[in-house]
Amino acid sequence: MPREGLMTAAAAARYLSCSVSTIRRMVGRGEIPHFRLGKLVRFRRSEIDAWLALHHEGDIPAEQTRDVAPHPDQLFLFGRDIGATA
Repeated sequence: MPREGLMTAAAAARYLSCSVSTIRRMVGRGEIPHFRLGKLVRFRRSEIDAWLALHHEGDIPAEQTRDVAPHPDQLFLFGRDIGATA
């Protein structure tokens, strides 16, 4: 039986509502608290909760982070300017 509060990458992904590949990428970049047991990577729920509280407290709502569409004068298709009038 696993120790209480320890999570695998799959469990951490479910807990954070993301993919396992995202968790692995974050581990590789050192972006998320984790530790290794030999080749195994594990996560402490308490450390993940603290990390979330510290790093995601002031996040900007998603609707404010979307890319803005370029002005029609800035549109290009295969190297041709399609925003200019003929």
